[in-house]
Amino acid sequence: MKEKLNNLKIEFIEKLSSITNETDLETLNKDYLGKNWKLQEILKWIKDLSNEDKKTVWPEANKLRDFILEEIKVKSIKLEEEKYSKLEENEKIDISAEFKRNALWHKHPISITSNLLEEIFISMWFKVEDWPQVENERLNFDMLNIPDNHPARDVWDTFWISDDINKDKVSGEKVLLRTHTSPVQIREMLKWKLPIKIIVPWRVFRYEQEDARHTCNFYQLEWLVVWEKVTFWDLKGTLETAMKKLLWEKTSLRFRPSIFPFTEPSAEIDVSCQICSGTWEKNWKNCSMCSGSWFVELLGAWMVHPKVLSWAWIDPEIYSGFAFGMWIDRIAAQRFGVNSSRMFYQSKLKLNEQF
Repeated sequence: MKEKLNNLKIEFIEKLSSITNETDLETLNKDYLGKNWKLQEILKWIKDLSNEDKKTVWPEANKLRDFILEEIKVKSIKLEEEKYSKLEENEKIDISAEFKRNALWHKHPISITSNLLEEIFISMWFKVEDWPQVENERLNFDMLNIPDNHPARDVWDTFWISDDINKDKVSGEKVLLRTHTSPVQIREMLKWKLPIKIIVPWRVFRYEQEDARHTCNFYQLEWLVVWEKVTFWDLKGTLETAMKKLLWEKTSLRFRPSIFPFTEPSAEIDVSCQICSGTWEKNWKNCSMCSGSWFVELLGAWMVHPKVLSWAWIDPEIYSGFAFGMWIDRIAAQRFGVNSSRMFYQSKLKLNEQF
């Protein structure tokens, strides 16, 4: 019996040495260790051996089985290494080769506009701040004077995080993709490091019916100033300075009274449309950006509501603040003459390559 085991081992080694691919190796594995394996055929005869012979044959058979398993494993690794070595040789790329560059990279128009806005406000001594795009309900709504039963929430049909995360959370702690960058203002006020003078130019999300002026994913810039004796006149002067730097001196601003839950008083600000230039040019009524009105709504501006200051432990009898929020996408469209904000998200290189 020992001789049969030894002959089987020699036979296996010879066959293994001739294996050159993984398919043949798998076949060899089945022949020797499969359901009808050759080693099994030899072991059938062990039951007829004496007890003394069984004590010596069983260990030898187990050693042979372990030997075959280990050799097949080593061979498998070797074949895999050889395969990838050939692939590497056949598909290698000479990284030192020089290729003609047909096109240089371009910054996206929204990035250009955002960087320009940051430069303008940094020159006016504003700091740039940001927080994660996933925000909780308390900071995104409640502390901005928009409780869960407030009709203003209907305007912001919101991208809530999945129920698996929110199902065990109480009202106020549920999480969502932020609908505006205003929660960053709350976070800054809660630090209580006055004076506050910040801008927040980042991405926000709302469920919007998309058109030339609206997208469900867009970029917003907000500013916040909180200090003693801050007035709406300060807001108006700062805003006009920034807009004329951004959209040139000829730009006209139009202030319209408005209502926002977290501010008082409030205004919506339109700028003269740079697409049709607000003139009696041909087809000006068909301008998709301003709809022939000559003005485009770009931002809202407001004085911070006393309640919002109080909830951030800032005394509204001593301090006041002003803020605004603007759509960077619309500003980019106005600055670069793009007649639809949706074009910024369509991955069209022809658009990018112009800038």
